[in-house]
Amino acid sequence: MSFWTRLKIFVKGILMGVVNVVPVSSGTIALVLGVFERFINAVKALNPKNFKYLFKGEVTEFGRRTDFRFFITILAGIIVGMVFTSIFLKTALKSYEVYVWAFFIGLIIASVINVMKSIEKVSVKNIIILLIGFGISFLLSIHLNPESNDSFWYLFICGIVGATGMVVPGISGSHLMLLMGNYELIVTQAIPAMTRASSFMFGFRILLPFFLGSIVSIVIFSYLLSWLMKEFRNETLSALSGFMLGSLPVVYPWKEPSADMLEYVFHLPQINGEFFVAVLMAVIGAVAIYMLNVYARREEVRLQKAAVRRQKREERRKKAEEL
Repeated sequence: MSFWTRLKIFVKGILMGVVNVVPVSSGTIALVLGVFERFINAVKALNPKNFKYLFKGEVTEFGRRTDFRFFITILAGIIVGMVFTSIFLKTALKSYEVYVWAFFIGLIIASVINVMKSIEKVSVKNIIILLIGFGISFLLSIHLNPESNDSFWYLFICGIVGATGMVVPGISGSHLMLLMGNYELIVTQAIPAMTRASSFMFGFRILLPFFLGSIVSIVIFSYLLSWLMKEFRNETLSALSGFMLGSLPVVYPWKEPSADMLEYVFHLPQINGEFFVAVLMAVIGAVAIYMLNVYARREEVRLQKAAVRRQKREERRKKAEEL
């Protein structure tokens, strides 16, 4: 792999990392950048069967079977992208909290619409599944004020949930973490803390279980979700759509915790300059997702055509060998 090829992969990883910390699916951006399938295959290849080559000292064979150089390069880019975006969001949420949450609302609504459009068959069963997912998520979003939880196992579960967006295009792991209450702890506190010596151990303590959970999620969910999307695609998308749509109150900007800290107190915004800027930010977020999905569909079509061309070339090659 040449230097320029590695640099190109690294930059694509940075873009995935940037998207990974906002309520957008990093799987979608990976699809747009043309690295989704290779990334998933590289993750799947990190299994005991291939690790045996590493333990036997056959490092070259391990690297070849796991596409390890590609995986490490894109992972480094993802980490860099996540760190810089987290630092930016930490500042943005302090100074422009309403605008950031409004931007997230646009991202989420457009993402949900995109996922719902992927449901191939509208049936009573799928509608019921969507409504159940919506109801559960909505009730949790209204009646619970999700506070951060820094226990090891809860952070581990957050890692499992947060990494789903990397293996399922259209689903945002960051959005799900918002509902779990640990988004700000991980994104705007722990990740930036890793860049300073004085707070490094705090960030490390938070991110270690989250990182371990992410690895488990990517490895296991790359198989499980592939199976679910193959066998129960419409049902899975319906449940995820309802769950994502029902959690919108979590990112609603005009709210505050109640006195007993058990629920949110929502109120209508004042119609002033701040309101119109917030609406504009929501529109910008929705348009960004729309454009991203347009490019994703084009890339998917391109990859399908390329696969067909490869298959035809292979068939011609076999025929030529037979002659």
